Amino acid sequence: MNTESILILALALASVGFLLLILGQAKQIRVLKEENQRLRPVESQDELIADAQEKLKTLGVVKTVKYLREYKGMSMVDAKRLVDTIKE
Repeated sequence: MNTESILILALALASVGFLLLILGQAKQIRVLKEENQRLRPVESQDELIADAQEKLKTLGVVKTVKYLREYKGMSMVDAKRLVDTIKE
């Protein structure tokens, strides 16, 4: 084997190693997200609506959706639906 072939083989093995590392970390992230959702304190729907109404009055639509996503763990769709329901 010449030097070029060895270098290509080494790069291919390194790429496979990094891919396996990335896949392992993605699995860890998924497990941690599930655990985070499970451990997050449960808030009643009425409390969530009251909090969203207060934020909507002071922050506006976009920042309220962002708040619900970041601090309440809601998806973009669920947060937007809640804000739209409150606005009506």
